[in-house]
Amino acid sequence: MKEVRLAEAIEGTSGAVLTAPRASRKARETREKLIEGALLALCEDGVTGITTRKIAERAGVQLGTLHYHFENKDMLLLAVLDMLGARLARTLRLGVAGSRNLDECIQRALLTDWNATEENFAIQLVQYELTLYALRTKGAAWMAQRQYNDYIKAHNDVFAPHAPGNDQTTAENVQRLSQLVMAGIDGIILQELAAPDLARSRSAVRALISAMQALARSLGLIPA
Repeated sequence: MKEVRLAEAIEGTSGAVLTAPRASRKARETREKLIEGALLALCEDGVTGITTRKIAERAGVQLGTLHYHFENKDMLLLAVLDMLGARLARTLRLGVAGSRNLDECIQRALLTDWNATEENFAIQLVQYELTLYALRTKGAAWMAQRQYNDYIKAHNDVFAPHAPGNDQTTAENVQRLSQLVMAGIDGIILQELAAPDLARSRSAVRALISAMQALARSLGLIPA
């Protein structure tokens, strides 16, 4: 069955028909439970090991409820990928709050990126698995591309307010900085997952911070 429309009334457990606003809230809450359940199942079993039944069990809902809200497992997994991207953006905004300049913002952003990873490597691994899954799923490559575009935009959005101007050249340089910050931290995270060594990775993050601050100076984004 197709996903329930948010404006559509649905039947409650008592048999009464819920009003549209209440139905919308209930549908949204159920979708969120299913996405969180899918994330739990992914952390435990990986992309290749999960089934819709396992996801429903982790979410605490009936299997039929899952199929009511998501056409198939692929659509639910892509929703998880989307949720993780939104979560990263929120964490980043909170992490850089109060930065006095771009120099400090770069430092806080990269430390936030790394600390979020170190707090839960399982979720980071799931994120990479889902990216590859999206690339391998017919018609879903756009989701992987959007995921990385969103990550870059999240960094761009926190760096831009500290840039010395809002002209086209400055905007392009902030975008370039954001792309390289994302590429750098991504590489460190992948290396840590493949060959764990926290001391090495933490040192690499500190070196990346210095390198990105130097890049920002060379681009004229931080006064010399």
